[in-house]
Parts: sequence; structure tokens; C-alpha cells
Amino acid sequence: MSLKGFWRLGGSCFTLLFAILCTSSVQASEGTPEDLTWKSLKYAGSKFFISLDTEVNVEMISKEQAKGELITPKEGEGKAPISDKIVKINVKNSVVGSDTDFTVWMEPDTTVLQRTSIYGGIKKWYRTYRFMTDKVYSDKRKPANGDEKDQPWSAWTDIAQGFFKLDDTEQKATISESEALFYLIGTAGLKKTGDSAELNMYDRGGVIKAVVNVIGAKRVFVDYRINKDGETTRVRKKVVALEAVVDAKSIKEGGNLEKFKFLGYKDDVRLLIDPKLNAILEISGAVEYVGDVTIRLENITLN
Repeated sequence: MSLKGFWRLGGSCFTLLFAILCTSSVQASEGTPEDLTWKSLKYAGSKFFISLDTEVNVEMISKEQAKGELITPKEGEGKAPISDKIVKINVKNSVVGSDTDFTVWMEPDTTVLQRTSIYGGIKKWYRTYRFMTDKVYSDKRKPANGDEKDQPWSAWTDIAQGFFKLDDTEQKATISESEALFYLIGTAGLKKTGDSAELNMYDRGGVIKAVVNVIGAKRVFVDYRINKDGETTRVRKKVVALEAVVDAKSIKEGGNLEKFKFLGYKDDVRLLIDPKLNAILEISGAVEYVGDVTIRLENITLN
């Protein structure tokens, strides 16, 4: 499940924030796209004078549009869209001049069809995972020389393509990607202590089950803007938020997660969730070389 060391003070230091926000495939969610009350979220935070900004956008696209956006593996066939409406999630992150752009196409039950990643900044590279029944097709590209660095990724000529096998256990699971975490929280209907929701996140080292567990509730002060029907309202008040933690383990019995860093955090990931909006208000956790990092909701656009 490719969420490894998203933060590094140097080239890829910014990946952290995104990784913070992102999470992956739902294994058991009873929610539907109609349960999603919002369509975009914006978060911000800072650490050691470093600003972190993340934006999440979710849209429903037609099956036909999805077919036109999904790539074709160099061998075999990718999973075809089944539902009339496909969920398309985009997550953008910016940290001190570095940018990342992630897009996921998935079924409403979070079955991932494709994930594209574009990394900017000091190190530029692009990768698309196209999911198949028994394996995952990877198309990775980088600039081959200095002349290509300022060109769009489609012009980069350092190309590596191949396949990653899915074993029998992984083929039976509902596999998604980390960006689906926002959608999962938005549709799972978490309301009280003891509630939980699951996501299976893809990783080349083995599929990871991420479980969001509600462990309590607390009153917190929020300060964000709500956009609805062209009007903007500022919310500055105390609300009762759900406290949740994200636990991760391999879907395989005895699977090894020793090297796994969930969303860039080396320890736990903690969430504050608004049970009325079904949206994440705050994400925090410990990041290697940095310590505790927190990002907070600044803007939400409702459906």
C-alpha cells in the first residue's frame, strides 16, 4: 500500500501532509455516495515555520467518463467500471514549494480502479496504478534529463512499466487506496464511541487493513468556512467531535507491517470527526524528525 515516509525534510518533505489526510480501501462500509454531505475540504497547519495545505475534492462521474479516463495495461485488461456512477477523489498537497497531486477512481463500495500520483518539487515523478483482477499494472515516469523537468509528465521519457501480483487473499478482498479515507468517513455514519469503519489499502508489500475506531468524544473549538449554494458562512464555536484512532494491520494472518508508516506517521494517527457533517475536523500524529503535526479544517463545500 504505497504510503511510505511521506515526510522528509529535504526533497519529499511535503508528502507528509497529504499522507496525513489520505487513507485507503473500504472493506465494509454501508454508506453510499448519497450519504456524502460535502464535496470538498481544505486543511492547513504548520510546523517549524513550515506551512502545510491539503485540499480534497470528491465528484461522481458517469461510467462512460470513467472508461475514458482509465488507462489500458500493456497486457491484459483493467477492471471495468460497474456502477453507473464512479467516485473520483482528488487530493492536492503543498508544503514549502513541493506539490503532490493524487487522483483515485473507485466504485461506491471503494473498490479501486485506478490511482494516479504526480509529485512536484525537487524530485519529479509520476505513477499510475491500474487495478486488474489478479495484479496491479504500474506505469512510472520521470524526467530523463534537465530539459524534460519543465515539461508535463506525459513528455517524460524515463519510463518503467510492470505488474505487481495479488495473491489469493488479496484478490478476495475489497482493495482501495488511501485517499478513500475521506470518502469512508463521509459515508460510514460514525456517531458514537465504539463505532468503526474499515478500509483495505493497497501496498506493493501487501494489502493493509486500516480500521477507524471511535474511542470517545470531546468539545473542541473550530474555525472554518462553509460554502453552500454560492454563499459562505464562517463557523467559530465549540462543537462535540468524535475522537478516533486509525489502526493498521496486514489482511494476512501473521503479515508483517514492521516497515509500514501509515500516512507518513511513525506512530498513531488521530482524527477528530464532526458527526453531523461526517467530515474530518482535525488530523494529527507523530512524524519522523518533526514530532507531532496537526492540520485543521479551514473550508468545507457542501453538496
